[in-house]
Amino acid sequence: MRLTKRIAVLAACSAVALGVAACGSDDDGGGGGGSGDAVKVAMVLPGPINDEGFNQSGYEGLKECEAAGAEITYQEKTPVPDFVKAFETLAQSNQLVIGHGFEFGEIAHEVAGDYPDTDFAVTSNPLEPEDDNTQHIMPNSTQGAYLAGVAAGKTTKSNKLGGIAGFDFPVLEAQMAAFEAGAKSVNPKASLKTVYLGTFDDVAKGKEAARSQAASGIDVIYHIADAAGVGVIDGAQEEGIKAVGWGVDQSDLAPDTVIASQIVDQAKMIGESCQSLIDGEFEGGTLVVDGLRSGIIDLTEVKNAPDGTQEAVDEAREAILDGSADVPSIGGGIPGSGEGSG
Repeated sequence: MRLTKRIAVLAACSAVALGVAACGSDDDGGGGGGSGDAVKVAMVLPGPINDEGFNQSGYEGLKECEAAGAEITYQEKTPVPDFVKAFETLAQSNQLVIGHGFEFGEIAHEVAGDYPDTDFAVTSNPLEPEDDNTQHIMPNSTQGAYLAGVAAGKTTKSNKLGGIAGFDFPVLEAQMAAFEAGAKSVNPKASLKTVYLGTFDDVAKGKEAARSQAASGIDVIYHIADAAGVGVIDGAQEEGIKAVGWGVDQSDLAPDTVIASQIVDQAKMIGESCQSLIDGEFEGGTLVVDGLRSGIIDLTEVKNAPDGTQEAVDEAREAILDGSADVPSIGGGIPGSGEGSG
């Protein structure tokens, strides 16, 4: 769903080697090749492309751009101090530069005015862009978080749920609120304790946070922590408690303890938008929102949970679609359920 004056679509991609960040081309696994006439897109990612979560989903979207005919390049594990330099460098040789993550919104705004002939895009940002050559692409993730909460609320025996996220970004806080709301919708006694790690990359820190939560009596943990989330799932497994994955299906990481994964199909949004760029239909100054209705957001099939849990999730999904579920907004005035929620 497009929330602005015109229908728009976003495409993705990435980067130039800066500092310790990784970058490359198709031949070395760090970017893409193509003919001289190919559309060039670039992506800057804050974490590693193999994090089994957010960054991997972005990279998979970038590969969909390549499959559509674009020439791609990317920069992974980009340090915060290098964000601006990465955007400026890439803007000189690409038609579209995309920052994969909410935190790139201010960076794009800072750089966009200096490169009016380059388009910019930012994923996971619920605010309408301030610049005519910038597009924000927003999966309505609180819908999936609410469903994850329903699954957790039905599964917990202690009524103590844990949330572990990388940073206290508004879009992550909104998902934690939605997770809690979903849990309480089926289990009013459920409570949530949230911890922000201050990192998306430290797997060991994620694991230790999960073990600490388990020691406090928490028996289901929901994470939004990218690579550190792998540690969260591992720690939960070691402590014999359940976990909810995020971004992609993470059940393979702990088949006996992951009850479900919140799907945030950034790859699909990026791929579809990239095709639109190639077709010459990309328009800046727009906010693109997609959710359950478009298949971008969902929850995987529930496992390792009590009878009736899947049915409760299915009922909640219908309630989100018809607008009867009270799902917190992801931000920017985007409704959590019903009409206009994607």
